[in-house]
Amino acid sequence: MNNFICGGDKYVIDGPQKDTIGLPVKLSNLKEKVEVDGCTLFLKDLFHVSLVCIGKIIEKHKISTPNFQEKIIADFCEFSQTNKVDFIWYRDEFRLVSENERCAVVVMCDISNLNNFFDLINKKYDLQIECQPTHVTLYTLQPNKGIFLADSGDIEKLSKPITNLGIVLKK
Repeated sequence: MNNFICGGDKYVIDGPQKDTIGLPVKLSNLKEKVEVDGCTLFLKDLFHVSLVCIGKIIEKHKISTPNFQEKIIADFCEFSQTNKVDFIWYRDEFRLVSENERCAVVVMCDISNLNNFFDLINKKYDLQIECQPTHVTLYTLQPNKGIFLADSGDIEKLSKPITNLGIVLKK
């Protein structure tokens, strides 16, 4: 991940379609693989928190605003200049996420001011978009292939809580 945005080296634009604003995070001392519900899942190579899945927002909310992705990126960069959008901590909440043939283990986390950014774009574009459920994908069935969790509906439909598998994470 090195598609930095906002004139710095903190936030990236990434994802399969290069339409997700992310915050890279570093993790160490994790097992190379875990067994969950009879599946062997493998540690990802790189870790990030998806902050704003712009492509999924466009798709789910049928947004037709021209250049919406570029506008949201510009809004985010402007917002983050005066509002710290940063990793706070990992919650003791691990989830198994499944969609079609894909499977992953994520840990939920908290990010400062992200809800305020969603409030801003909701007001600016007259939308009702929920702040994303922030998480880090740790393990995947297919190498480095995570699953989008863009709102609470995705959490409810695509995931279930699991025990922490002996994983201890620190900021």
